[in-house]
Amino acid sequence: MMDRPTIIITGASSGLGAAAAYQAARMGASVVLAARSLENIQTQARKIEQAGGQARVVAADISSHSACQEIIQQAIRHFGRLDALVDNAGAIEPIGPVASVSIQEWEMSWLVNVLGPLRLTQLALPHLRTSHGRIINLTSGSTSTAIAGWSAYSTAKAAINQLTRILAAEEPSITTLAVLPGIVDTRMQATIREKGKGRMAENNYLWLSGLKESGKLLPPDQPGRAIACLALYAPIEWSGEIIQWDEERVQKLIAEHA
Repeated sequence: MMDRPTIIITGASSGLGAAAAYQAARMGASVVLAARSLENIQTQARKIEQAGGQARVVAADISSHSACQEIIQQAIRHFGRLDALVDNAGAIEPIGPVASVSIQEWEMSWLVNVLGPLRLTQLALPHLRTSHGRIINLTSGSTSTAIAGWSAYSTAKAAINQLTRILAAEEPSITTLAVLPGIVDTRMQATIREKGKGRMAENNYLWLSGLKESGKLLPPDQPGRAIACLALYAPIEWSGEIIQWDEERVQKLIAEHA
């Protein structure tokens, strides 16, 4: 068991996190699936195990420090090593203008989108230094485009981008990347459709809703495969970069290893 690389993936109960976990297991990794819903991650773990992979589930809310500790401890206790951390869990809410979104809502957004990944990173670093491992932070194109109504989420993801760069400078033995997964058919997109109307820029709301209606949202397995491959094989020379999942160099890496 200890000869397999071990990857932690948060937000692994569905969508992109579940897809990345399944693909990582297909590539030979032992996978720790973390999410709030125990039932859903158990379902994903069964799929991995039925396909011959190894999975461990941890029901955890990453806004809690003790939950983050439990995720890391379970990975080491069960698999004996840690080779990658994929910070996929995230929350689009609160959706609304700066003038009306409460500070408490901002705080909850940052607990999930920034401080959760930061806690996990701090706890994982001693193990990742040993394995010369990787940290994959999921980011968003909204960090470079001002979408009215997405202030908390967009600024949180901008913070993640800068954290990625700083970690690359401070931890030269670890490969740290921020990955843009594209616009994926996930629960987050469903939340935007359900709660975004009248609370975010109308043109963006109609565009995203239209992608779902026209079947143009990405299926999670495509960027999920890229995330899994980067978690296992991204070269140290890429550390600190913000990378699109479908870049030519990423697809070449998948062709070589997946």
